[in-house]
Amino acid sequence: MYMNNPVKLQLSKEEMELVTNREWILTKHRVIKKVYQMFGQINEMMKDEVLHNDHLFPENLKYKTGKISKGENYQLLPYVILDYPSSFVKNNIFTVRSMFWWGNFFSITLHLSGCHKTKFISNKPALLSFLKRSNFFICVNEEQWQHHFEEDNYALATNITDTEYSQIIQRDFFKVAKKLPLVQWDKAYDFIMGSFREIVGLLQINSQDDKKDLLPGSPIIGSDL
Repeated sequence: MYMNNPVKLQLSKEEMELVTNREWILTKHRVIKKVYQMFGQINEMMKDEVLHNDHLFPENLKYKTGKISKGENYQLLPYVILDYPSSFVKNNIFTVRSMFWWGNFFSITLHLSGCHKTKFISNKPALLSFLKRSNFFICVNEEQWQHHFEEDNYALATNITDTEYSQIIQRDFFKVAKKLPLVQWDKAYDFIMGSFREIVGLLQINSQDDKKDLLPGSPIIGSDL
């Protein structure tokens, strides 16, 4: 059935400038390609750190190589993520997720649940003190699959009280993260690798001293968040 009087949708001046300019979308593709290359290189550097600390990491890593994924619609904006090292087995999650989020930031997150949370996270004062000294953010959200840094999702560890921390670690999952503004692109390598080494240090605080095997490999390419 045809509409008698269809509404003619008009483009604003700004929208018309964008829709008639192909260069901006081609530039976007070039940027995303560079992020892929960056994350591939970072994955290789992370492997070296993991192999030097292999006793910290679970044997059943689902991705024994890194997985680089991309999408177009996290809060309507493009993103690229690197999950390494990571294991997604039912409710037992272990992953370090590096993320590029268009218009926002680079971030790196340690995400634990189930047996991995039990192994690495406790109420030891040293653990919260480490997070505060290292300027980590702690997830305060009940939803574990959000990545933004609004106050309903993350709070600086320095602003978390001992009581609040005790309540947070009672949840089924535990996440800590850091972010870097995109205007500091040139610092992204050092930021992600420095933060990754801090995550390794965090895992050492409460870990058992049992040796774990990890196999090297190359990044897997995907497109999911």
